[in-house]
Amino acid sequence: MICLQTRWSLGTNCLHLRVHPGYNRHMSRASSLHRLQEIDLSLDRAHAGLGEIQAALEERSVLQRLQQKLETAEEQLKAARTANKSAEHAVGSQRAKIEITDKKLYGGTIQNPKELQDLQNESESLKRYLLTLEDRLLESMVALEEVEKLHEASTQTLTNAEEDRATLEEELGEQRTKLIRETERLQTEREGAVASVSEDDLALYEKLRQAKGGVVVSRLEDECCSACGMNIPPAKRQTVGSMSDLVLCTQCGRILYAG
Repeated sequence: MICLQTRWSLGTNCLHLRVHPGYNRHMSRASSLHRLQEIDLSLDRAHAGLGEIQAALEERSVLQRLQQKLETAEEQLKAARTANKSAEHAVGSQRAKIEITDKKLYGGTIQNPKELQDLQNESESLKRYLLTLEDRLLESMVALEEVEKLHEASTQTLTNAEEDRATLEEELGEQRTKLIRETERLQTEREGAVASVSEDDLALYEKLRQAKGGVVVSRLEDECCSACGMNIPPAKRQTVGSMSDLVLCTQCGRILYAG
């Protein structure tokens, strides 16, 4: 049976929690809890790492943005090709009209001067408009070439990003596998560490762990609590190093550990 006695030492900076000295002869209570804390902190880091890896694997905004950019380029390319084809058709149709008009004009079948003059005017008008259509065709060809370059660049950018993503996912997968193995190893270690801690000490540890952001046990460094800086009197520093006592810093409430 574990015998717990709690008392305040008036005029001091620490709370003493005493346990029957026969409990855990190999490690002090604070040392056992410090060992458990080190394992838990390592587990916390491993779990945080796994969370970051999962978030990175789910984060696909860059690829989605590049995919959308490529889709826009494909739409622009389709429109440019349609416009270019329409311009080519317009030029071809206009040239056909000119050819028909010139055949009538120079074929010798029409003798009426007025009809010949009308055909001449029509031919000249058709040829003038052909120049306009040819300019439009040239513009559409230049626009199509620019859009093709944009589409090619967008395609290559997405391809490179997908290759980089595949490499990243492979690396993240390897890291995740290592962290999973690490958490399994740490969990096994934790079970062993918990076995060396009394139920009362474990309950206190878990309560403080929730309240103190995971840091329950604080080392004594330069005669002070390393967590909050509270100076610990000499007599209490000696008690911190004992096998059977738990000493809590009265300022931050953490368990002091001599190391």
